[in-house]
Amino acid sequence: MKKFSLIIISSFILINNFYFSNLQSAIINNIVVKVGVSLITSVDIQNEIITNLVINKQEVTQKSVNDNKNYAVKNLINKSIKRSEINKYEIKDYNKKDLRNYIENIAKNLNTDSKGLKEIFKQSNIDHEAFVEKHKIELLWNTLIFQIYRNQTNINIVEVENEVEKKKKNKSEEEIVKIK
Repeated sequence: MKKFSLIIISSFILINNFYFSNLQSAIINNIVVKVGVSLITSVDIQNEIITNLVINKQEVTQKSVNDNKNYAVKNLINKSIKRSEINKYEIKDYNKKDLRNYIENIAKNLNTDSKGLKEIFKQSNIDHEAFVEKHKIELLWNTLIFQIYRNQTNINIVEVENEVEKKKKNKSEEEIVKIK
């Protein structure tokens, strides 16, 4: 009886291996660009292209994918450079309200809410977390730039008022209201 069940199990495994051998995954993920220590893969580019198309309410066709490929690669390179600089300067703070507002605006543009946006991304096989992380990097970058250059900004109020007075002299009352 043991031999019989062993033969059946062995036969089942052998048949299973032949039957399912062609069902192996064919996901190809190649490194396309190296920026410093960061790698940009073909899957990253694909995710970026599809995200841009969905957000901009464009149809996903081969032509639209090809048209957006260079833009996506440039965006990913910029994101990698920004992430590197953010890590270098150890920037951790950003405006969380701006992140929420950005996501809500994208959702509103697509006639949904943030949960609906996640569902749209899921249906389009887009990584929602990568989308949020991308904008978070932009906000962290803004914080970095502000910290670097905030002490270099110098506004001379007198010069600004003089410039406004010059503009007022040649303008009508209606145009002055627009300037203000």
